[in-house]
Amino acid sequence: MTKTGKLFIRIAGICSIIAPLLMLAADLLQIGGFRFEFTIVLWLAFVFFVPAIFGLTYLTASLESRPAIFGGASAFFGAMAGAAMQVLFRVWAILDEKNSPQTIELLQGSGKLIATTQMIGIFFPVGLLTLAICLYRTRFVNPLVALSLTAGAILFPVGRIGGFWWAFISSDILLLIAFGIIGWQLFSAGIDTLETENIPSSN
Repeated sequence: MTKTGKLFIRIAGICSIIAPLLMLAADLLQIGGFRFEFTIVLWLAFVFFVPAIFGLTYLTASLESRPAIFGGASAFFGAMAGAAMQVLFRVWAILDEKNSPQTIELLQGSGKLIATTQMIGIFFPVGLLTLAICLYRTRFVNPLVALSLTAGAILFPVGRIGGFWWAFISSDILLLIAFGIIGWQLFSAGIDTLETENIPSSN
């Protein structure tokens, strides 16, 4: 692996730890009633998830897990949708502060708006679920890590679509455990393991 590749993996490892931490912080802000601030922090979380997803995809694909490409692409697309969605939610928060419930209802009732913003966000948990299966098959990490990622991916839409705070907080914690361990592996000992055993050198 080249020096650039090592740097990329290390950055992905750091982002893997930061992203779910920000997501948990954002959801705690939402529960606390800080709806505007919540959208900013959650937007940042999805931004940090992008290199984390790239790193996890590179890892699983390099370990000869073909579905990882689909999983990574799906999770990336969903993360982009999630980040874009926060602009809409920020507008809703401002309209709520300005006491404009009719405008909020109009926006929330727009099928075109929902289809092009909120609905496509489902690709994020679908991609994470696919990557979790790939992780389990490659055995790079403990199977419990893949199980944690699986449960977190499933609870993600349950909490956010259904509006169950216990579900999205549980999802945040499970994703933090999974991505935290994966991130640490990428940043430290996992890199050397990949270099010497699994990932072909690009030199």
